[in-house]
Amino acid sequence: MIRRSKKHLLLPLFALGVTIAMAASAQAQDRQYNGSTRPALSLQISFGSAPHWDNVRGTNVMEIRRGERSDYDMFRYGRSYYAYNNVNGRWYVSRRYRGQFRLIDDRSVPSQLRRIPRDHWRNYPTAWEDRGPQGSGDSYFQVSFGTAPRWSGISGTRVEGIYGADHPSYDVFRYGGTYYAYNNSHWYTSATESGRFAMMDDRSVPVELSQVPRENWRNYPPAWGQNGNPGHGNGRGKGNGRGNGHSGN
Repeated sequence: MIRRSKKHLLLPLFALGVTIAMAASAQAQDRQYNGSTRPALSLQISFGSAPHWDNVRGTNVMEIRRGERSDYDMFRYGRSYYAYNNVNGRWYVSRRYRGQFRLIDDRSVPSQLRRIPRDHWRNYPTAWEDRGPQGSGDSYFQVSFGTAPRWSGISGTRVEGIYGADHPSYDVFRYGGTYYAYNNSHWYTSATESGRFAMMDDRSVPVELSQVPRENWRNYPPAWGQNGNPGHGNGRGKGNGRGNGHSGN
């Protein structure tokens, strides 16, 4: 008799547990889409069919082909998928492109993703808008040339530079299909040689640029000192002592 009464209590308790779980899930979704200060710990992303992935030039990051993207910005780097939800300004990561993404801190986002040009985003992360030393400097830098500049390889590196009368008053380099400008102690990047360059974190500057000999610079980054880019070790200095590195002119 007593055993039967305990069994009868199990069903109501189980139903109550399911109700609580569903309510918690609904609350998490409300926080996610209403921009609450307490973001959802996970994000569900789904596609009608498997998306196609293309490489973002100048990086090791893959992006979803235009026209197949979801409402979020999603990229593949290594074996992980990273999604940026502009509704709450948060990053999520998953081992699968389809499924549940878990919340991560902005500082856990790979530096390679910070190199992705702005024209590859649906919604560029607002927290990256004014990224720079102590938040100083302009978020954008306008680069323009009267005529198409002549690019030449820099000896001992895979970097290309501009020489002669085409060289502007600041430093501009081309590496891996991406353009990098150094001006007023700040780094900027763009997918095109002319136009608006977006400010980037010093730690995201390719190590190859630290191998460009000093004589190829108008203003060598003082923070690099004698050992190259501090954000990437000693810079290895492959190009040092090889002259001005001009080729093709």
